[in-house]
Amino acid sequence: MKPFGNLLLTAVAGIGLVACDGSSGTVAAPADEVVAGEAVDIAPAGSQGGASSTSGTPLASGAPKFATLYPEAELSQPVVQANGADGPGGLAEFVTPATPDEVVAHYRKLAGDAGLKPVMSMNQGNARAFAALNNEGAEVQVVASPDEAGATSVQLTWKSGR
Repeated sequence: MKPFGNLLLTAVAGIGLVACDGSSGTVAAPADEVVAGEAVDIAPAGSQGGASSTSGTPLASGAPKFATLYPEAELSQPVVQANGADGPGGLAEFVTPATPDEVVAHYRKLAGDAGLKPVMSMNQGNARAFAALNNEGAEVQVVASPDEAGATSVQLTWKSGR
């Protein structure tokens, strides 16, 4: 991935993790950095990297319909789930042969079908980003950018809401 793509993914991931713990405004630490008494509980969701899926496979147990693996995508690493004051959420990274535009259109539709309203849409070179939320705290953010192999690398964060 190009350096800017990495920066873009990092920025959106940070926003998504902050959203998982809206009560304190702190960023949730990686699982190996969580300290006792922290407000967010992070644990791997049990999915293994390299697993392929069909359309509509939930990324984690109890994940909302807008947090499903993109059709024909493969997870890059295990899904991470977080539980915070605003409800359960998670982070998934995967690769798909679809274009960034197709990926964002897919998640935009899922978000709309679930009653989430768009709050951010960004095109930067070939990278695409989208975010939507509702008044109950449900949220989805997706960043899709082409990788060196000609596939699309995707980072998806979500929060189920209360």
